[in-house]
Amino acid sequence: MTKYDVIIIGGGAAGLAAAASLDKGIKTCILEKNKTPGRKIMATGGGRCNITNEACSRKDIALDFFKSLGLETYADPEGRYYPYSNQAADVVKVLLDATEDKGVDIITGSEAASAVYEDGYFTVTDAKGRAVSGKALLVASGGKSAPQLGTTGDGYALARSFGHTVNKVYPILTGINTGDMKDVKGVRAKGKVSLFKDEKLIASETGEIQFNEDGISGICVMNMTIYITSEKGEPLDKALSRYNLELDLAPDFSEKELEGRKSSFGILSEKLSSRVDIKDIKNWRLPVKGVKGWKDAQCTAGGVSTEEVNMDTMESQKKENLYFAGEVLDVQGPCGGFNLQNAWETGIKAAKSLNSKFI
Repeated sequence: MTKYDVIIIGGGAAGLAAAASLDKGIKTCILEKNKTPGRKIMATGGGRCNITNEACSRKDIALDFFKSLGLETYADPEGRYYPYSNQAADVVKVLLDATEDKGVDIITGSEAASAVYEDGYFTVTDAKGRAVSGKALLVASGGKSAPQLGTTGDGYALARSFGHTVNKVYPILTGINTGDMKDVKGVRAKGKVSLFKDEKLIASETGEIQFNEDGISGICVMNMTIYITSEKGEPLDKALSRYNLELDLAPDFSEKELEGRKSSFGILSEKLSSRVDIKDIKNWRLPVKGVKGWKDAQCTAGGVSTEEVNMDTMESQKKENLYFAGEVLDVQGPCGGFNLQNAWETGIKAAKSLNSKFI
């Protein structure tokens, strides 16, 4: 059995950022379920990889990290940072180049099935029965969103096996089901989306609304799903019945400016105007019948409780030399680079702590 200083479970954003940030003398391996690392990174930002956001208070951690790897970035007018080349593949390449330079072993096709601690070493066994051991273990296996890309919640069982609490997980940053919308499927419109719970305004955001056959999507809609959840023990159908959406499909027009209009056509497309009467154009109410599932979700809500992790070092407060980073933690933010920022930042923090222990 090969022995390492550090074992990293997961070759995604958090795991690769950690590996790329470890000192060269630390013997490290990454166990990656997919055939190639960084698969989910490749799918982010529409294939461009939205690295971070101007609104992230510690964005410089990510920006300085990538600059140190030779990757230049830029911010769009909305404050979203991308690689200057606009290619997510380049983000993966600089990360892999850095891990290669550090001598990191990447074992692909290796799905971590169990982890135990004995005599100063963590031993991780994968689904094929292969085992490696290391003095420290970093769980950076992601959440459950986009399981087609390999993230199926494997890290939660590992966390529980070491006594950690895993808070309820559910899909977020995904579309909302509102009922039959086949007649406006494919239509896009600028609008303001407001989410109400028990008729109390919870959140609102303006942006492009996309209509599909059974609901709506778009960044402004997806961000509302962060707030849609059920109380402990509450049946899902009862929880959903407490929510509804209000769409303002004429956000640039005042009520006064709309006076006298007989139709919403001319502001809305012909197809959408046949569905939305002028009297409803600024307050079209839609029920929340559900949210899209894990396959369509961009992020996971819930995960390993941050109350049991030192968020400055990412080390477990229950087990020495056990670390967590990225989406496996109960940390989530809106669309726009916030969740990738969390992955880079926590991976880098974990590496900094590990560097202090092994060098």
